[in-house]
Amino acid sequence: MFTNFGLDEVRLTDKYFAFRRQLVKKYIHEFDINRLMHTFKINAGIPSRAEPLGGWEDARCGLRGHFAGHFLSACSKFAFADQDDLLQAKANEIVNIMELCAKPNGYLSAFEEEKLDVLESEENRSVWAPYYTLHKIIQGLVDCYIYLRNSKSLELAVKLAYYIHRRFEELSFWKIDGILRCTKVNPANEFGGIGDALYTLYGITGDDIILELAHIFDRDYLIDYLADGKDVLENLHANTHLPMIIAAMHRYDISGEEKYKTAALNFYNFLLGRTFANGNNSSKAAAYIKGGVSEKSEHWGGYGKLEDALTGGESESCCAHNTERILERLFQWNCSVEYLDHLEILKYNAILNSASDKSGLSQYHQPMGSRAAKKFSSLYDSFWCCTASGIEAMSELQKNIWFHCGDTLLLNAFISSTVVWEEKNAKITQHTEFPDALVSTLVVNVGEAEEFRIMFKEKAVKAVKINAVPVDLKKENGYIVIHRVFYDQDTIEIEIDASLHLVPLQGSERLAAVMYGSILLAKLGQDSLLQDISNHTIHEKFVRRPQDRLEFVVDSLQGNQARFIPLFRVEEEQYTVYLDLKGDSLQNSCFSFAKDGSSAYEEA
Repeated sequence: MFTNFGLDEVRLTDKYFAFRRQLVKKYIHEFDINRLMHTFKINAGIPSRAEPLGGWEDARCGLRGHFAGHFLSACSKFAFADQDDLLQAKANEIVNIMELCAKPNGYLSAFEEEKLDVLESEENRSVWAPYYTLHKIIQGLVDCYIYLRNSKSLELAVKLAYYIHRRFEELSFWKIDGILRCTKVNPANEFGGIGDALYTLYGITGDDIILELAHIFDRDYLIDYLADGKDVLENLHANTHLPMIIAAMHRYDISGEEKYKTAALNFYNFLLGRTFANGNNSSKAAAYIKGGVSEKSEHWGGYGKLEDALTGGESESCCAHNTERILERLFQWNCSVEYLDHLEILKYNAILNSASDKSGLSQYHQPMGSRAAKKFSSLYDSFWCCTASGIEAMSELQKNIWFHCGDTLLLNAFISSTVVWEEKNAKITQHTEFPDALVSTLVVNVGEAEEFRIMFKEKAVKAVKINAVPVDLKKENGYIVIHRVFYDQDTIEIEIDASLHLVPLQGSERLAAVMYGSILLAKLGQDSLLQDISNHTIHEKFVRRPQDRLEFVVDSLQGNQARFIPLFRVEEEQYTVYLDLKGDSLQNSCFSFAKDGSSAYEEA
């Protein structure tokens, strides 16, 4: 079974991933903890003179406190990976304040305990996702224990879990079903990944009460139907149910119950029919409520029916982060190269693409239609769900580049980085400018000669040289395998295989995106009409510009040239991802941003 290296075992050194990661680390370094914890203190009756945060952390917002949970997770991961004492102290300070704010009964949040009473009496009305926020708090506390060994954070997480368990003990089967049945569009009772967090907490404590509580959040209305092979995704809220699949996969790993594995495998196949070229998913519901979030974003439509899904609210960034977690576990179960391909596409075009190159902060949605534009979170006045998941994603950006299993090292993505492989007393450094150049060089550092295998994805590699000598490529199940004794300073030079190709929008006969290997391209501007582009003509029409950074130009019908660059490099420019290959039906369409969720839920 291949597994990721630890966050402290991989160091990014490239100019895209490492740079945006560092921007978020700086943001966390500079964030005022008094502002972060203001609403926790107010809710606990502790005086606070800090300037309140805005957006979804406003004192009147139902989701207040969710960002603090993600912040604690991100702070803990940055501190662990980089051995950053200042961030470790910051994480410990957050936990100390949470301890002061926790009630004797274990309750800990930035909103009133009575909100749970309202949820229990009205099920999915008049509140906004209280268990979603409690999940983020539990997860932050658990991560602080896992990465920084803060025993106080573990104690607070266990007490909060016990508090929740006591509440559910008082409820009937049908009341619990009503609270946790998120089958309506625009669900206000979304409960996030609390099941997965509780399974992690059970893994730490071995406490059967926590295991019992975690299982309450495994909902049969989703899992049982998926296990039976039935596609029930249409009209569901995407980022409510992606975490439920992660929890189901976690339960299978703990219990071995085949139902949960089968459900996850079937879910992934159904998800592929709702996936865009960037590897991500979510847009309008098939049966939406006008004025609600389901009209443009956050839901799934029918399988293979994305022709009307370019709403400006497609591809929610939170969904990208949770899809990545699902793919990680799928790859652990079965080392199929298709999962790695999806991970790589998602990593460049939805994970990296979610973050601003100026602030590191996230987009909520990642539009890919005509004349689109990116909208990033502000520093202290947005705090969307994707702002929060975005800072955590940047804290673990070094994942899914390198994997290991026994005596085998697996490289998934050509991203400059260094991996420390303790079992082999080896350090391997990757130097590459991909996608701007098609060469990657690995330098092996070992104390003594070591025998091991290195694997690459077959379709990503044209040729390999070791110490400047070409080697025959042994191929196994979609991989190239090199097995030899390695010596200190051995170099492996890889010629990367990347070509231009079209990826049709599922369900559309005229719209397609352009990819260069695993990199999704975007056309800049609005006045360049393109026609007669196909996989047969794309290499003739797209001309690579002779410069350091990847860019193509295409002659337009107006006589000018349309520019194409990687989507993740677009910052403020107007752009188009899905091109109309049979005319220009989208040219006069009017792009508009989806509402940011808060206002859409309020109107629903």
